[in-house]
Amino acid sequence: MATATSAEYMNSIATHGHTLPPVLVLGATGQVGQALIPLLIEGGHAVLAVSRQVPVEHRANVIWIQQDLSSEPIRSQTQTLLSVGPLSLALRQVRATPAVRRVIALSSASVLFKHNSKDRNERAMIQTLLDSEQQLERLAEQRGIDLTLLRPTLIYGGDDANISVIRKLVKTRRWLPCAGNGLRQPAHVEDLADLIVCLIPRTGFGQECFELGGGEALGYRDMIQRIAQSEQQSVRLLRLPPWLITPGLRLAHMSGRFQSIRPAMIARQREDLDVDDTLARQQLNWQPRPFEP
Repeated sequence: MATATSAEYMNSIATHGHTLPPVLVLGATGQVGQALIPLLIEGGHAVLAVSRQVPVEHRANVIWIQQDLSSEPIRSQTQTLLSVGPLSLALRQVRATPAVRRVIALSSASVLFKHNSKDRNERAMIQTLLDSEQQLERLAEQRGIDLTLLRPTLIYGGDDANISVIRKLVKTRRWLPCAGNGLRQPAHVEDLADLIVCLIPRTGFGQECFELGGGEALGYRDMIQRIAQSEQQSVRLLRLPPWLITPGLRLAHMSGRFQSIRPAMIARQREDLDVDDTLARQQLNWQPRPFEP
């Protein structure tokens, strides 16, 4: 159920005399959304923030809409939509928002790495993501919407489900199995949020798609060691083949442990998951920080 109607929101904007156009933010309480909202407020934007759960802390110039977009899109007349949640929900919302003219949406560089995954669920997830990208691009072209799709690599910072898992492991274990040293290019959540805000006035470019990597590429083992150092921990990495680690992981799953770690993730430790983000650096002034866990 929504906490405010579109009419109430527009009246609020008029009352406070905002000069910048209001923005509709999907996935507002997620990892990127939590970094994005404060930057939008600092930049003078009025924000209509959509999430399934409304945060306890309220901010000035933010109207929260509690809505499960998988059940029903919201009604809004805003012209700018920022999606930092599931791309399939962004597609549904754009279809239901005739007034929208500017869309910036997060996809994922995983579409480049996981399309041939041995994990059936991962392949299905990536196919859904690719389908959403393609449909959103077609819809944007048909309606004259300026669309910027962003495909970041491993996102960290804030309440992430990636680096935080490793952080917890290095705090409790003196050694960890490691299947490889493939390159990683972690992108900080605040850099992504800052880029999204800067891209709002970028119009006239039609439909664009950019890969985004972090400020440096480092081996998987080096990434773990840097995380351990940030926690003032010392961890020994034991190099083992995936076929030897996977049975132990399955046993751990049976006892309810490490549920977020899947066998396909172990195999990918040997793979390079970095991207060439030269285009974003040249055209969007993408200047991410080095990996700082």
